[in-house]
Amino acid sequence: MRAAIVEALNTVPYFTDQPLPGALPGTKRIKVEWAGLQPTDVLRVRGTYKSPVFPYIIGGEGVGRLEDGTRVYFGHSVPQQGAMSDYTIVPDAEIWPIPEEADARQVIALALAGLGALIPLEAAQIKPGERVLILGATGPVGQIGTLTARRLGAGYVVGAARSADTLARLKERGMVDATVQLGQGDDQAALAAEMGEKGYDVVLDPLFGAPGEAAFRCTAEGGRVMSVGTRAGRTFTLTLTELRRRSHIGVDTGELIRPAAERRAAFERLLAYAREGNWEIDTIVYDLEDIQAAWAAQNGSPGAKIVIRVAHDD
Repeated sequence: MRAAIVEALNTVPYFTDQPLPGALPGTKRIKVEWAGLQPTDVLRVRGTYKSPVFPYIIGGEGVGRLEDGTRVYFGHSVPQQGAMSDYTIVPDAEIWPIPEEADARQVIALALAGLGALIPLEAAQIKPGERVLILGATGPVGQIGTLTARRLGAGYVVGAARSADTLARLKERGMVDATVQLGQGDDQAALAAEMGEKGYDVVLDPLFGAPGEAAFRCTAEGGRVMSVGTRAGRTFTLTLTELRRRSHIGVDTGELIRPAAERRAAFERLLAYAREGNWEIDTIVYDLEDIQAAWAAQNGSPGAKIVIRVAHDD
């Protein structure tokens, strides 16, 4: 079967042939149609996420079919037998049926990235009319965060990121009410310009580091900063005065913390919201044979969910 393999730390995956895998107890073999590439795939190869055993087939999520033809989404392939291949092996609890009419690219965009937005924003308990700031708004987590915040009752949504052009497009699509371009010198001043009279009530923070620190300083009393990632840095520094009467919560949405049933229920809520709101998350499609180009894009700032077309019979 065709597959994308990585052989060692800090190397690049390559396209090759591999033996067909056999299912293990408590798992099923899935014929992969589409797979999702994500930042944690890159971190794993860098040696900063989990403990990979090389060589292995990259990727953990995708859309495919069981042997009986059931169409499914899966989020966590068995290590070594990843999603970037004609067939993958997935634990039973991580196999979630999806409707035939669902767009596979949007399902993949909504799944793991969507949980990174939905779970923390639900935990923040947004009150009707509150002002919500979404850091990294141009990426998949951020885009879903803007739509989810509105769905949960936000009255005013501000999107912040580095790309002025992509931010402008989000505003044109009605996903945000205002935008803030980061990385222009003084992030705190830029964020303060859109924080209103009392500051942001809720911040979704997939960045941490300097942007997260600047956002915290623009948070209202009673505000909640929900951090879910560290793309911009692993630390920030605050005074006790800045921390008083505000909350910072680090949220883990992954399979090591949250049971499959909880994550599946959240995923199904997201699919329902997307259908109701006609959501469309930006995606970039590569063929499996072009895995090295896809990998290079994921190592940059793609501003979209990278989706790999595995099957070519559609």
